[in-house]
Amino acid sequence: MQMPTPEQVKGMMKERFGEVPEAIENASKVDEALLVEQAVSSKLSMMSEKNALDPKTSTLVFLAAAIAMGDDACVRVNTAALKKMGARNEEILSVVRIVRHAAASIAVDRANGVFETLAE
Repeated sequence: MQMPTPEQVKGMMKERFGEVPEAIENASKVDEALLVEQAVSSKLSMMSEKNALDPKTSTLVFLAAAIAMGDDACVRVNTAALKKMGARNEEILSVVRIVRHAAASIAVDRANGVFETLAE
């Protein structure tokens, strides 16, 4: 695999997301290798020929992970990318609802000690 230049990576991000996330821009000022490594990671996961998911579905999954991890910049740029890919608002909002449900499920799991104690 040929490594892209930092300028190529920024160009690809701008084309896909409409912007280069601020953290990526700042990281590249300190260490351009971080920017290239991020692009290679994306290529090996999201855009790999081994990825069984289509690009829109992969981006919906990425959006779910970004929401769950609280990564506001990734939420913003991936929502924009999804809109550019033709994702409907209902599809994107379904991801939000699923993540909300998963987050609520964590609360039930974490309360298991309460349930065990009350059941005694």
